[in-house]
Amino acid sequence: VQGAYESLVRTLQASDLIDEELRWSGGDAILVQTGDFLDDGTRVLEVMDLLMRLQDEAEAAGGRVIVLLGNHEALNILCIRRSVNYETYQTFAGADSEVRQAAAYEAERRWRDARAEELGAEPAAAGEQNRENWLVVHPPGYVEYVDAMGPSGRYGKWLRTLPAAAQIGDVVFLHGGISPELKGQTVEAINRQVRGEIEEFDGYRELMIDEGLITPLASAEEMLKEIKDEIECVNSLPKRKLDKGRYERSMRLENFQNSRDWYLVRKDGPIWFKGPGEWDEAENGDMMAELLDAIGVRTLVTGQSNGGPPAIEARFDGRVLLTSVGMSDDPWAKCQPAALEINDRELTVISPQGRAPLVIAAAQ
Repeated sequence: VQGAYESLVRTLQASDLIDEELRWSGGDAILVQTGDFLDDGTRVLEVMDLLMRLQDEAEAAGGRVIVLLGNHEALNILCIRRSVNYETYQTFAGADSEVRQAAAYEAERRWRDARAEELGAEPAAAGEQNRENWLVVHPPGYVEYVDAMGPSGRYGKWLRTLPAAAQIGDVVFLHGGISPELKGQTVEAINRQVRGEIEEFDGYRELMIDEGLITPLASAEEMLKEIKDEIECVNSLPKRKLDKGRYERSMRLENFQNSRDWYLVRKDGPIWFKGPGEWDEAENGDMMAELLDAIGVRTLVTGQSNGGPPAIEARFDGRVLLTSVGMSDDPWAKCQPAALEINDRELTVISPQGRAPLVIAAAQ
């Protein structure tokens, strides 16, 4: 989806899941959104509001709306915002956005000076040009976006409730897939691991903000840099000048460097793995069957793009169903919005243009 609100609405209406008033009309149907509803497009706010509301409406009607974490949601939870559309920030802006923007700049400037002194480094260069550059990178609405996506924000709280995987009968839904390194991992184990990583990240982040090591705008990447600098500084100090509290803090934070192995960021993890779309079917067919058999499912449905044609397709004799179509509301976009309907063993591709059975070709 990635912020393509109009495409999402059209697809849900074509699937008879919402009516003209955008209310749930799917009865006891189950809708699974396979992640990556954030970033790129400009209407992220409306996408989240719609999905959140439909979750409540579907449940009241006996249905379900399951929204999965994709790699773009993982990045936002980790405060890595490089794929956020610049215009998206404007949709989060309020009447006092410029005041909050200026205050955030001043807070970050003071923090940089304080950190430089603590690390024994030269203060960062200041000046009007630096300020103007910072304001361009952090436009009005940026601070509000960070707050909204944080652990205490309206959307951040919701993001942290979303699973990385879901199983319905003998079908498992993941944004990425199950790699050989994760063979035998159950849906429950995957979700438990991801939830634990998010809680751990939020804990490290809160500690670092409280201790003045980062500002509330810092990303996971910036956190790792500050931890590295802090550890190097602590190790360089003579014992007579080393504060015990500072040493213990640095040792605790050192563990955060293991976050590079988290499911949230691992390329072979359930959120990022591209094997279902990129593996050669003949060469890796047996392995794919083993991976799915090991968790006791017949079919894997994945939402991760494989860089190929933006169309829903079946692979590995129909045991893998790729659903990434790269939605976009831009009039020049080549991709077309679509959804996959699973009705027992009958598979149908639904788009605003109509319905068509999904053809399953035998693996070569």
